[in-house]
Amino acid sequence: MERSFKDEDSARASSEFLIEHQSRMRNQSQKPWSKLKAALVIVLFLVGSLELIVLETILVRMSEKTTCPPALLGELNSLVPNYPAATIDHESEKSRNETRDDWLSYMPRGNGFIAVNDSAQYKLPDPILFQGRDTYSIAVFHQMHCLYAIMNRYNDLTAGATEGQEDDAHHGDHGRRGPKAHRHVDHCFRYLRQSLLCCGDTALEGQDPNTDKAATNGVGAVHMCKDFEAIRSWAEDNRLVDSKVE
Repeated sequence: MERSFKDEDSARASSEFLIEHQSRMRNQSQKPWSKLKAALVIVLFLVGSLELIVLETILVRMSEKTTCPPALLGELNSLVPNYPAATIDHESEKSRNETRDDWLSYMPRGNGFIAVNDSAQYKLPDPILFQGRDTYSIAVFHQMHCLYAIMNRYNDLTAGATEGQEDDAHHGDHGRRGPKAHRHVDHCFRYLRQSLLCCGDTALEGQDPNTDKAATNGVGAVHMCKDFEAIRSWAEDNRLVDSKVE
């Protein structure tokens, strides 16, 4: 009997060792798969997150193209490039209105007029029909023309002229005199007022260095401006005609 019990104990111990060994083998064989499974889950999560980020970026850019308003003081239909802002420091009192040539140096060849193909597809006013083309004026050059017209009329009056000399404007009729010149100047005052309200320059201006009184003349104020030379160059490159106001 004693031997029988020992045999049974030995057999049981052997059997338990075998079961424990098999269990350990299964656990060891499952560990690599568990690690691989965890790694796959992490990779899939990262790939999915990256796809969501890319998709969101695409959707945001598409939304910007379709819903984003035009740049400040830009052209509504993007027919004219958006130019970067630049700072202008008005350190000098030097005036560019001393001679007619100085003023006209601001005007590009073609006087700021460009042709727009199929203008009906854009949000534009009715075109100027010129040489069979739908033609438009770039506003800044119309504004410069109006400022020059006012200066020209002012010089006439200070010189004692009773009739306005020929208006060399590039917009509308040329050679205005008398009532026509007055109406044109009235138009220019209104137009420049609208332009100033549109621009809404919010630069902060300090003390006038030429007086002890509390006053300002704008000298030294830093303004955020568009690159005028780049605009003038683009207008010349896209001009409808080669002529320039002389």
